[in-house]
Amino acid sequence: MPRREPGRKWGKGVPIAQRGPGWTYRPDDTTPSVHNPRQPGIVTPHLRHALLTAYEMADLREVTERAEARMREAGGTVTIGLGPGAFDDAHRPTALRPLPAFAGDDLDPARCGGDLAVLICADDGPPEPLALQAHARWSRRGIRGDRGALGFREGTLNLKRPRDFDRHVWVRRDDRSGMIGGTYLVVRDIAVNPSWAELPEREQERVIGRDKRTGAPLSGTRLYDPPILERLPPDAHIRVAAPRTSSVAILRRGYDTDEGLLFLAFMADPRRQFVPLQRRLAKHDALHRHTRATGSAVFAIPPGAAPNSFIAQSLL
Repeated sequence: MPRREPGRKWGKGVPIAQRGPGWTYRPDDTTPSVHNPRQPGIVTPHLRHALLTAYEMADLREVTERAEARMREAGGTVTIGLGPGAFDDAHRPTALRPLPAFAGDDLDPARCGGDLAVLICADDGPPEPLALQAHARWSRRGIRGDRGALGFREGTLNLKRPRDFDRHVWVRRDDRSGMIGGTYLVVRDIAVNPSWAELPEREQERVIGRDKRTGAPLSGTRLYDPPILERLPPDAHIRVAAPRTSSVAILRRGYDTDEGLLFLAFMADPRRQFVPLQRRLAKHDALHRHTRATGSAVFAIPPGAAPNSFIAQSLL
């Protein structure tokens, strides 16, 4: 029998597809498997520890089998993605294109790109990488704390409802058939500049748009109060990034690192979601001058594998 992580009740709830009209805020807690309709680690519970490794291309059947064995034996989740270089032009998923350069980037080529991504998440300690016959291009670890790398509560305006996932996260049309039901992962390795720690707390709050102690928006009093955007500074981060002002919504699953933040975001089309959002942030966000991206990548996350198959078989 597979080992279950302490306190993690996989499979104890009603499957997400059966929870009424899609308004629930509970994550999908079906037992993680590469053979589920969708890969785990996307809308399943957001676990405490993460290890993301980018490889040169590997045998995907081996990767799929080792990912499934890892989840059965050690718990947690394993999510498998493919970068632009894993495909020729005829077979590449429609929305899988290298990210453009953004203002303020300070990218290290050794921390960018990759043909294969393996994201391993766990609650019971930092996970070890899969034993693959593949060359690792780069690897990053992160931990999910109560407060993010900037010292503020994070994720309070994140997507949570299945209806929102259907609209903004899952590929439903306008892509290769093998990507329907899948998603895309954007990775940004973000360092926090020393200038951030030098700001007075009140100025940090103005930059973010939240009270640092309570997490409440400056326009409210409680953590989950919806921010009244018009009452926030025009360049406050949560105002500039908010779907109502940016016209973009993505699912963020980030982790803190020693240098800042391992930004992970899932979406249906990075070209139409992340690229315009990041350009907007680079131009208008007061937080942008206090951070810099040192690594960057994008991966297609195909749906789960059919029985006796492997991830992305229908795409290759």
